[in-house]
Amino acid sequence: MPNPLIDRRHFLGSAAAAAAFFAMHDLPLAGEQAAGTAPDEPRRPRILSLELLSGAPVSAMKAFYGKTLDLRLMDERPDRFTVEAGETRITFVTSPDTVDGRAPFYHFAFNIPENKIVKALEWQKARTPMLAIPERNRAAGFPAEVVDYRHWNAHSVFFLDPAGNVVEYIARHDLKNADSGPFSWADILYASEIGLIVDDVPAAAEAIKDMAGVLPYKSGSGDFMAMGDEYGLLLMMKRGRIIDFTGNADNGVRVYRTGINVRGAKAAKHQLGSHPYSLTIEERCSCA
Repeated sequence: MPNPLIDRRHFLGSAAAAAAFFAMHDLPLAGEQAAGTAPDEPRRPRILSLELLSGAPVSAMKAFYGKTLDLRLMDERPDRFTVEAGETRITFVTSPDTVDGRAPFYHFAFNIPENKIVKALEWQKARTPMLAIPERNRAAGFPAEVVDYRHWNAHSVFFLDPAGNVVEYIARHDLKNADSGPFSWADILYASEIGLIVDDVPAAAEAIKDMAGVLPYKSGSGDFMAMGDEYGLLLMMKRGRIIDFTGNADNGVRVYRTGINVRGAKAAKHQLGSHPYSLTIEERCSCA
């Protein structure tokens, strides 16, 4: 478990100084450029907290996040707990709900130092199996489990937690947050992606633009659009999209209740159409 003598916030402040491969991040057409970021582009994490449902036993989830990943557990109750994942807090709430026979599962990603993807892979692989990556989508010169999102100038690795959530470590090379030393729990800097499953991606993206004051990131499509920037992306995904690299349609994403708190210029609360997604904007400074 984390060394209680380490000042976590001080440490993190210095650490931060196609096919199924594209299930979460679409490849742009040749010549496409980034759509730009909002004028008030934050220099701090955008996603402050998440509340997600879980069909896995609380004990299994607590063991995974508190022992396997060595993250700090908070607010532990019989049916829920919160984990401190860097500068983002994630609450897992036990739920018997299913959709088409599937217990709740989500996709979320954690930013890590941009130079530590191989170290992160080695650290995680010693603790859990990693998701297999199709050969044609692997990063040249890297281990087979590393995905090359060259259109995002990033590398990623993926694994599952006990609830079947598709968890990602992503090293974004446009962020100058390289750090020395081995990989550890303290290199899980903050959640930088959360998938939101919708039926009309362009309409949902436009709604999120108005609610959260974010613009499209890089390219998108009718099935996928990322809203925000490297510090935090709300991923609009078409219902049924396959995100675990298997190509198995039975594993397509579904709609589950999701709570999201994001950093913004003006405090507000929203719901994304008829979907069970609550978006809370917290008025906080986004300066470095």
